[in-house]
Amino acid sequence: MTEEIRTTTGRPIGARGLKTRSQLMLCLRELLAEYGHHATRVIDVARRTRTSPATFYQYFADVDAAVLALARPVAQDGSDGLIYAEISSWWGDERRSAGSTVDAFFAFWREHEVVLRVVNLRAAEGDSRFAEIRRRVLSGLLGHLEYAIATRPSSPGPKDDSFASAEALTQLLAAAASRHASDTADSAVVRQMLVELISLTVSGAIVVPLPVA
Repeated sequence: MTEEIRTTTGRPIGARGLKTRSQLMLCLRELLAEYGHHATRVIDVARRTRTSPATFYQYFADVDAAVLALARPVAQDGSDGLIYAEISSWWGDERRSAGSTVDAFFAFWREHEVVLRVVNLRAAEGDSRFAEIRRRVLSGLLGHLEYAIATRPSSPGPKDDSFASAEALTQLLAAAASRHASDTADSAVVRQMLVELISLTVSGAIVVPLPVA
C-alpha cells in the first residue's frame, strides 16, 4: 500500500498540490545537475518553478527533504533487484553473467546519477537518512551477488564468505560507478576488471576480502 503524501503540516495533498510538488522536484533535479547539492537553495528551486519559497516549504522542510523524495523511488528500484532479473543463471558462463551485472548496475547509475551523487555525498557527510537510502540502493545488487556466490556448484568457502565477498564486490561496483559509469576508454578498462573479478569470485577461484574503510 502506497503511503499517502502530505504537506509539511500533515495535510493530505490534492491533485493540484501533487502537480506543484512534482514540478518542484523536477526543477530541483535540474538544479542539482547544473550546480550541485551545496549550491542549490530553496529560493533557486522556487524561482525555477516560478513559485515562492513559502510554496516550497508547504511540501518540503528543506532541500535535503526534497532530495530524499527524489531518492526514495530510486532506492526502491535498486532494492527490488528487477534490473538483474534477466540474469537467470551464472553457471557455465560466469563471465557473461558478470558482464551483464556490471552493465545493468552502470546503466542504473547513469539513469539516476544526479540523485545518487547527492545520496553518496550526504551519506559520506554523516546523514543517516541518506546512508539508509544508499544501503537500499545497493541492496538489490548485494542480494544478487550473494545468491550467485552462495549457490555456486563448486565447493563454497565458510558460511559467511558469500555475504562478505558480495559486500566487497558491491562496494567496489558502487565506487567504480561513481567515477566510471560513462562510456569512455577508461570505463571500458574498469568494466573489464570488474567483470573478471566478479566472475572469478562467483566461480570460487578467488575470495574477495572486505574493503578496508
